[in-house]
Amino acid sequence: MSAPSDPLPLPDFLEARRSAMRLDLSFGQHGGTHAEWRDALERCWRAGLPPCEGLPDGEVTGDAVRLRFATGAVAEGCLVRPAGAGPHPAVLLLHDHGGAFEIGWRKLFDLDEARAGQARHYGGRAPAATYLNAGFAVLCLDAPGWGGRRAGDYDGQQALAANALGLGWSLAGLTAGEDVQAAAWLAAQPGIDAARIGAFGFSFGGFRAWQVAALSPHVRATASISWMAGRAALMRPGAPLLKGQSAFHFLHPGVTARADFPDLAGLAAGKALFFRSGRGDRHMPEDAVTAAWTRIAEICAAAGAPAPDTALHDHAHTCPPETLDEAVAFLRRSLT
Repeated sequence: MSAPSDPLPLPDFLEARRSAMRLDLSFGQHGGTHAEWRDALERCWRAGLPPCEGLPDGEVTGDAVRLRFATGAVAEGCLVRPAGAGPHPAVLLLHDHGGAFEIGWRKLFDLDEARAGQARHYGGRAPAATYLNAGFAVLCLDAPGWGGRRAGDYDGQQALAANALGLGWSLAGLTAGEDVQAAAWLAAQPGIDAARIGAFGFSFGGFRAWQVAALSPHVRATASISWMAGRAALMRPGAPLLKGQSAFHFLHPGVTARADFPDLAGLAAGKALFFRSGRGDRHMPEDAVTAAWTRIAEICAAAGAPAPDTALHDHAHTCPPETLDEAVAFLRRSLT
């Protein structure tokens, strides 16, 4: 199936709304203390999520994992551990989109079917192997619509988003809830140090990485590559949110008109935060990226927490090998 066509500009009446939105739960707009703002925004966000409390049911056969989430959805994946009894630090790997629906968790492992995507996005590296070699246990699962859950590619993605909304949930909420439960399940596994859980992702995975850090008490540090900007900038002509389709992975209906992406990421203030993005990234405009990072740093300062580790690299919308190595080193330092 073909990818969706280039987006058209917003019609005038929606452009007027975009320009006028107050975002009453955005940091600095709420009017209360930092703690009051944080609690109000988190309540609003969680109210729109599908059930995601507690541990999912899990089956483990060798390295193969099968989790049944609170919604009843089932995802397959892989959990690998370093040699030795542990307890080991662990990283929840969150795979990218890339239009390659045929594989999900396999995108990040050292497997033949992942080579083309890894050459395009990770400089030929397999992130799972890189983290495993650095001493981390690694868990990665198929997100809704990928791998063993593939159903119709772009058309299936659109249908899944529409039907989730029609039933009172959202595609973004389904993925968020599953990632939160996956982190809880990972922290409960034998040989895993529950106090040393991190998250890592690029692109769609980068969005998921800061999102799960904001929502999960189990994730203590996160490395997010190539997904952070303000919503208004991502609705410029030619920008990704105007396409619909994959944009539904990033839109939580109950909170979208009340807070921006850096506000949501700011709920992870107090955890170790690492952001990288590429100059010339056609998905994430550089000025919008740096403005969003500044907003997250302001939220961290208000919380009395360290600012995030942020930097631009010269490789547009990719996670080059040096950035992957930086992310691994950051999580190692942060989870000691």
